[in-house]
Amino acid sequence: MRPRPALPADVPELVRLRAVALASLGVDPGPEDAPWRDVARGWFLERLVGRDDVRCLVVGGAPGQPLLATGMAWVTYHLPSPRWTDGRRGYLDGIVTDGSARGQGHGRRIVDGLTDWLAGIGIHYVQLHASSDGESVYRAAGFTTGRYPRMDLFTDPTA
Repeated sequence: MRPRPALPADVPELVRLRAVALASLGVDPGPEDAPWRDVARGWFLERLVGRDDVRCLVVGGAPGQPLLATGMAWVTYHLPSPRWTDGRRGYLDGIVTDGSARGQGHGRRIVDGLTDWLAGIGIHYVQLHASSDGESVYRAAGFTTGRYPRMDLFTDPTA
């Protein structure tokens, strides 16, 4: 099955697959009416409609039907450098395959489709954060360990 661009009718399934991804990372996604799901619906809709710098691909049924896999890419903007003169990079995120559909190459087809889209708009530097479940897919697609160590800062939202 070839990936296709996600449509607004796919948003409920995109939110469901986001919960699948969270659970696979050891994060309890909570109940169907958890507040984050409403935020996620709006988040996906905003990015699927009218954004030239975001691409979401899906594998599965027709819009509104169950999906097997999904993934997103978007353009990030950084300072220019000699090699990356316009400062644009691609970022892959939200790549997830439903449990029953794993091991069938859907994730790899999503990754290839997203990196092809980025290359087609002139972006040849692509980044992602890999889970242990997805690392072999990304390595097979040509991703390597980054040059710079990742660092995180979490601030107190109540401060």
